[in-house]
Amino acid sequence: MRFNDATRRARPHRLLKNEAGFVLVFLAIAIPAILGLIGLALDGIRLMSLDTDTANIADAAALAAADRLDRSTDAIPQARAAALALLNKSAADWRGDARPRLSFRFARRLADLRQSPGFSLSDSAGVEAQFVEVRASEASLTTSFLQLVGARAAPLERRAIAESQYYACDVTPAVLCQPDPAAFAAQARPGQQYLLRMDGNIVAGSIALLDRPDAEGGRQALRDLASNAPQFCYADGLRLRRNISPLEFDEAVNVRFDRYVGRSGPIAPDLAIYPPAPDIIQGRHLATCNSPPQGGDINPPYHLPRDTAYEGLRLNGLWDQGIGDWKITPPIGGTGLQLKTALDEYLAWNHADKGTAVLDRFRNAPTRYDLYLAELGLDRSTEKAPVDTRSLGASVATMPTGGPVSGPLRLVREHAAPFCYAGTQPAVDPQRRVIDLSVADCGQFPEAATASVLSRHVAKFFLTEPTDTGMTLVEFIGLLRPRDDADKLRHIVQLVDGN
Repeated sequence: MRFNDATRRARPHRLLKNEAGFVLVFLAIAIPAILGLIGLALDGIRLMSLDTDTANIADAAALAAADRLDRSTDAIPQARAAALALLNKSAADWRGDARPRLSFRFARRLADLRQSPGFSLSDSAGVEAQFVEVRASEASLTTSFLQLVGARAAPLERRAIAESQYYACDVTPAVLCQPDPAAFAAQARPGQQYLLRMDGNIVAGSIALLDRPDAEGGRQALRDLASNAPQFCYADGLRLRRNISPLEFDEAVNVRFDRYVGRSGPIAPDLAIYPPAPDIIQGRHLATCNSPPQGGDINPPYHLPRDTAYEGLRLNGLWDQGIGDWKITPPIGGTGLQLKTALDEYLAWNHADKGTAVLDRFRNAPTRYDLYLAELGLDRSTEKAPVDTRSLGASVATMPTGGPVSGPLRLVREHAAPFCYAGTQPAVDPQRRVIDLSVADCGQFPEAATASVLSRHVAKFFLTEPTDTGMTLVEFIGLLRPRDDADKLRHIVQLVDGN
């Protein structure tokens, strides 16, 4: 076939037209695809960023909530509010994206969150809450390429669990044995008196000392018990010390009452260095540094009133028989004044020179601990303020100064300020009459010997009298609480694995 010149010139022109059409078709198909790929890539990047942000919000909200779990009754609402406040502060970071919605679950045990998807403590159970789960959910891309092509992005959800634990330090190295610590914590009331026993047993109401891991079997446990600054922390692996004799226990505790001579002679020098409380009132009518028995003495002056369950010359009864009825306990009724109650008797023999206003303050004290503070010129807001009673000063207006101001009984009086202590440390700390006892199930040791278990229920007790052959009368003040005892409770907040 022969092509003339006109044909040869027309063929390239047609090819150019065909190629141009192909390019247009290709571009018409390729450009949307390329834009789609770019859009998908951008959406993917944004989705990954949003997923990371959602996870970070869940973590931060869980930590913020756990930080407010302070064992108070309103801890759960406070924790939820703290997490939501954090979310509101981060609102600007989400720009056009929907902010995540937070949901919360609270529990005492991590297993409750892991094994029971619907479980959560009620808002009124803040005292128990130790773990919080936060779910950050329904965060999605609101202006995305996927929506332009009709696709819908699935909502994101991220979950985080945080733990709030308090670890007790600078506490008495001892345990109050109780098979159900939570029940004790729920039922004990300020002002109740308990008769605790240090006799080597681990039944309910027994006291057992704790040994430091690096000083097992030595005298360090006794020194920690006597010390005004034990620097002792509940830790994992602590062991119960059950071979301390009741008389050794007496000597270590009773230095707080200015007793530095035991039944067998002067106490050991390593205990005698520790100072007494500034108010050592105890019903000791003889000006002696010995540690006489608590029972069998009907001579005035008298110790602080006991609960009616423990009245009498000999201590006996169940450990938890007291009900806090010390204001109506009958008087001992020994030589001298005839009065209606043991409180009347106590005030008559120790505060006969006080005016009506001071006596009314004493009578209206809700607990013996409050009465003790009032004698030092203090109250709950100043309970840790030092008071130097040996130089008297301002405390002379409230400290016990004796009985009748005239007549044959005018010389019957007790030295309420310490006079036996020969050490160099100041005897000015009102908290020397307070001991901290971890309430724990001694039958579960050593498994129960963990820092978190021992620190969970720590009870503050007021020593109403010196201990006698291991028998110790104490008044319940309350449990260590972060809001009131931040100097003894170290707060640890951390994320935990929720799987």
